[in-house]
Amino acid sequence: MFEKLSKKFTNNYQEIPLFYVTFNLQKYLKQGEKGSCDLKLHPSFRDDQFIIENLNKMVDHIRDNYDMEEIK
Repeated sequence: MFEKLSKKFTNNYQEIPLFYVTFNLQKYLKQGEKGSCDLKLHPSFRDDQFIIENLNKMVDHIRDNYDMEEIK
């Protein structure tokens, strides 16, 4: 199963996602910004605090400067 998912998410091993961010609007509206985004990193970057901090800053910037209901 992992092999099928890896093949699908890497475009038949031609592209490798470095990070993936999803935004849960319903959770954001009910509970606020804490926990409303799910950040997935490539295993090579998983423990790199510099990358994690800067991606979190990027997500905060998007939340602060864009209407999240309008982005749907």
